[in-house]
Formats: sequence, structure tokens, C-alpha cells
Amino acid sequence: MKNIKYLITLLIILLLVPAGVLYAENIFIQADKQTFDGEKTTFEGKVKVNYSDITIKSPKAIVRNSKTGKPDAATFVDGAYALKESGYSRSEVKANIINLSLLKNRIRAEGNAESSVFENKVPLVHIKAGSQSFDIKNNIIVAEENVSIKYKEILTDSDKARITINDKGNLDKVELLGNVKVDQQKTIIKANEIHYNPTTEEMVAPGNTSSESILEDGTYVIIYADFQQYDKATQILITSGNVKIKYKDYIATGPKANFIPDGGSSTPNKIVFLGRSRIQEGQRYVEGDRLALTVNPKNFTAEGNVKTRFTDVADYKDKDKNKKL
Repeated sequence: MKNIKYLITLLIILLLVPAGVLYAENIFIQADKQTFDGEKTTFEGKVKVNYSDITIKSPKAIVRNSKTGKPDAATFVDGAYALKESGYSRSEVKANIINLSLLKNRIRAEGNAESSVFENKVPLVHIKAGSQSFDIKNNIIVAEENVSIKYKEILTDSDKARITINDKGNLDKVELLGNVKVDQQKTIIKANEIHYNPTTEEMVAPGNTSSESILEDGTYVIIYADFQQYDKATQILITSGNVKIKYKDYIATGPKANFIPDGGSSTPNKIVFLGRSRIQEGQRYVEGDRLALTVNPKNFTAEGNVKTRFTDVADYKDKDKNKKL
């Protein structure tokens, strides 16, 4: 019984109970069979553990002791499931195998690992991965192997994800690493890594980024850059480093560009290039210190030492590729 008390206490912390909060309530364990060999206790057959607002189920559970006789690790196998319900909030973790390290305060779910957080029966966050590790002390989830996350209207795919949860059980920070793809309504962002702040709804993508947005008229704006930062509150997309933007027959390049709302609208409509930039429209090339491209109505303006050149596209690429206007 002492072994199980340690196990359940860890699951309570795992499922987002604030640090330092413990419960002195009865523990109820059901199983078809229970054996103890001096080093470990094994529960088999419809194992079910109830403690406070926690329910754990699996076909088999094993609790191991250290050399000193204290609980050292616990393993749920053959398909494990843990559920915490408190008021309107519900959290759950399920996987083929769930391992708990009592010494490291860490749990690892392996094999089709899934974790979810619900509020008023509505799923807020759902994480799927080959494996998920939970740092109980710091409330950090690390997911690896084909990671997929659904958070509100945001869908993500990546090689790895690191999610930090605050003491109230809410997402505090999300870090997506390796072959990242984020699908948010009508915009798809790809990058080497993406950092997302759920509180401010700010998304930062450093390293070989691209974003593709569908406008209200069904046309696309495609943006390539070394860095992109989107602030949902202001509806402004900031890009820098080898910026290249494609819109209809426009191809614009420059060191930095901001995609901003125009005329009091909440929808981004104007792209402003800062620094020496160039825009191509068919066989016309315009270069200036500042370019402003308007999506609707479609037009652009160039300011500051403006130069224009009309040339055959093939000829320009072959003979004048590296020459400035």
C-alpha cells in the first residue's frame, strides 16, 4: 500500500496539480491478481487505481523497490490510461507503456503516446507522439517522434516539441523543433523551429522559414525569410533576413519586410520593405530604399533613390544576375 501511495502522488503532480499540494485520502486498488516477490509488486488483470480525483487503468502494473526497500519505479504496460477530473477541467495520458521514475520525478509514455487537457468537456490541447516525457517538478512535457499538436485552431507537426505548463494547468510556452509545420486557419508556416506564446499568441520562427497565406479573394501570399514573427494582437507579421515575397505576378526581395493591416482593417493588406529592396513585375524591375506593396487594390510604391529597369527576363538572369540597378 505504501508503494501505491507514492505512485499516485506522482500522477497527481503529473496531471497538473500545483506543486506542494498533496491529499490524505484513501487509495482504492482493484485487480484480478496481486503478487509480491520481495523486490516488486505486480498487479494483473483489469488494474484500476482510484485516489482523490485520479483514475489509472491498465491490464498490468508493476511497482519496483530500490535496494533500501523504498519505491523506485512503476510501470503500467499493455495499454495504460491515467485520468484526472477536477471541476470543469480534465486531463488524461494514454500510451502502450507508461514508466514512472520516482527518483527523477519523471514519467515517460511510450508507444502511440497521447495526452490531452479538457475544459468543460471541450479539448484544449491534444498531443500525439511516439513518446512523451513529463518532468513532474518543472511541469514540462517533451514529445518526440512524429509529434502532432492540436491547440484551439492551431495544428502543428514537428520532430520534437517541448511544452511548458504553468501551475494553473495552462500552456505557458510551446517550442517546436525540427521540420516544423504550423497550420493556423488560412496560414501555413514552415521552419526549422517555432516558438509560440499561448498567452500573447505571439509566434516566432527563426531559421529558413516560409509562410503561405490565403487571402479573402482566394489568392496566395508566400513569404520566405530567415526570421518571421507574428503578433496576433496587432495582426502584424515581421520578417527579416533574405526576405522574398511572391504575390500574383509580383516578386519582391529585401532585408526586412512587415505585413501589416491597412486603413483600419484587422486583416493584413500592406507589405512594407525597409532597406534597399527590389520588386519585379514581369519585365520591370524597380529598386528603392523603401517599397510598399498593397494587396487590395493591387499596387506598389517605391521611395528613396528609385531606379527602374525594363529587360528581358532570360537576358537579365544570364547577364545581369548580380548587378544592381
